[in-house]
Amino acid sequence: MLSLLIFVVAAPGPTLQDAVQTRLKDVSFRVTLTWSSREELSKINRDFAMGYEAKTANVKYKEPLMLRGSATISGQKADYSIVGDTKTWYVRRIGAKVRQSVGEAPGKRQTMLDFGIITPAMAKTFLTGTFLRKEGELAVFDLRYRTKKDTSRHRIWVDLAKRAILRRMWYSQKGQLMATFTYAGQTKMNGVWMPTTMTVSNAEGVKAGTSKIDQILVNQGIPDSAFKL
Repeated sequence: MLSLLIFVVAAPGPTLQDAVQTRLKDVSFRVTLTWSSREELSKINRDFAMGYEAKTANVKYKEPLMLRGSATISGQKADYSIVGDTKTWYVRRIGAKVRQSVGEAPGKRQTMLDFGIITPAMAKTFLTGTFLRKEGELAVFDLRYRTKKDTSRHRIWVDLAKRAILRRMWYSQKGQLMATFTYAGQTKMNGVWMPTTMTVSNAEGVKAGTSKIDQILVNQGIPDSAFKL
């Protein structure tokens, strides 16, 4: 009886792998802004608020760590891609390309975490996760970057049955709460769960923006060439 008790007490909790969408190979989708408040978004930070100037964006992702987004911001069509540790911005009107290394600055890397997804490559290369507790059916983790140069973190609430993030709190490198994201309307496609709505609130808990995700295609075999600018 004592040995059984010790086993129960010592049983390990969930790990970061339990939050990874392990069947994800590639995905494409559209993000449409349905409502926003510039005033409340600006309380998060100016760069973040600028991202909400785009009314729609088309996003592609492929393992490992290839992402492309296309949108119109302030009347200018722009594309960005991340392949490995290199991020490239391309403004079509002036034909300008800007490249940036994000290997030691993962907080500057757009990832599927922005859409409530942890991919296998993210967990393998630059994210670590610490299990904190269970809240009902949800597991709570703290996510940190492997590099010591970026001490920002994210706290996530995960539906373990779906490996889906339902809530994410973003903290700055100074430990300040920046924003809270909620992901809802989870839908399953080819073994992968994706949210269909996202809401962001600022540190004051005031809703700042809502978006919908649609035109979702999972594991369709996106070619590597789709990520080259």
